Amino acid sequence: MSKYEFSLRQEVLMEVGASVLGDLFRYSEEKNIESRSDPVSILYGLVWNAKQDILLSKTEAELEQIEGQFHLARNFLSGLEIARAEGFA
Repeated sequence: MSKYEFSLRQEVLMEVGASVLGDLFRYSEEKNIESRSDPVSILYGLVWNAKQDILLSKTEAELEQIEGQFHLARNFLSGLEIARAEGFA
């Protein structure tokens, strides 16, 4: 992977991270989540930290790990939304 491709991948991941953070923020606002110990708040912090790590990454494997974290966060949020819609949470 060239330096250009690596930088481009970093930029794309920055956008993905921003999107995930936005989704988590909107969910927190809709559900009036204010507690820092709430799982959604904790997940927000983890995604925030992963987003910061993008620019510190030196290898493609590090970027893949961060991308996986973003996918997990998005899947977690989707699961919460489905559970709430079905009346389980």
